[in-house]
Amino acid sequence: MSESTEFSRLQLRFLQVWHLAAMYDCIYILEFYCMDQFDHDRLTLLTDEERARVAEAAEADIYDEAIAQGYQPARTSHGVDPNGYLC
Repeated sequence: MSESTEFSRLQLRFLQVWHLAAMYDCIYILEFYCMDQFDHDRLTLLTDEERARVAEAAEADIYDEAIAQGYQPARTSHGVDPNGYLC
């Protein structure tokens, strides 16, 4: 990731998925997809574009695992807010 204080769209895409994976202890899913696509599990070695591809590929499995562990995305008037929580 770049050293600037602003994140690119690709960086935010990855960070959103990574954050959910970290909260629900399933970063291993990101590492699995990294291994599948790049023959290693070091997410930090990937470019922003590569990390975004891994996040896109792993997203459904991460949401499935998080939901199985109790994650409930908040519903908004615009659909589902993936960063929201139902209380």
